[in-house]
Amino acid sequence: MNLRSFWVALTIMLVGGSVALAQDQGSGAIRKLAFLSGSWRCVIQGKEVPSGDVDRVNYEFSPDWSWMIERSDLRENAHRYWSTQRWGYDARSKQLVAYQFTPNGVFTKRVEGWVGGRFQSTRNDTGATVTINPINENAFDWVIESADHSNTVTEVCRR
Repeated sequence: MNLRSFWVALTIMLVGGSVALAQDQGSGAIRKLAFLSGSWRCVIQGKEVPSGDVDRVNYEFSPDWSWMIERSDLRENAHRYWSTQRWGYDARSKQLVAYQFTPNGVFTKRVEGWVGGRFQSTRNDTGATVTINPINENAFDWVIESADHSNTVTEVCRR
């Protein structure tokens, strides 16, 4: 193989890989979260949060699997924290998006999608990285890491 043929082949592989990656970050990325469908019990762990608190989370999907609805109900002592999130593929803007509705307001995330076997996003308000780490069909972890990497909270989720 001459040098020109090598570069043409390498370019085709790189462009082909980029196309596959772009498709994986589209509506198919949400479909790959199907294993989350249903109810979960998540135990919170972290050095700056009350470890052991339980977050009850439920996931359901739109009929075309392009949107996921997440409902969270965390009870800590006498307090109750809830949120509803919509994760999905916005066909108009051609990107993954996330909207979180809480008693304190609406928050958004920049969603990178599947990176290295994990589903990753970044909070627009704090810069914290929010990652779903699948373990198997009955287990996954939520990992929330502060923008400066000084604090990590993990929710260990099991059916």
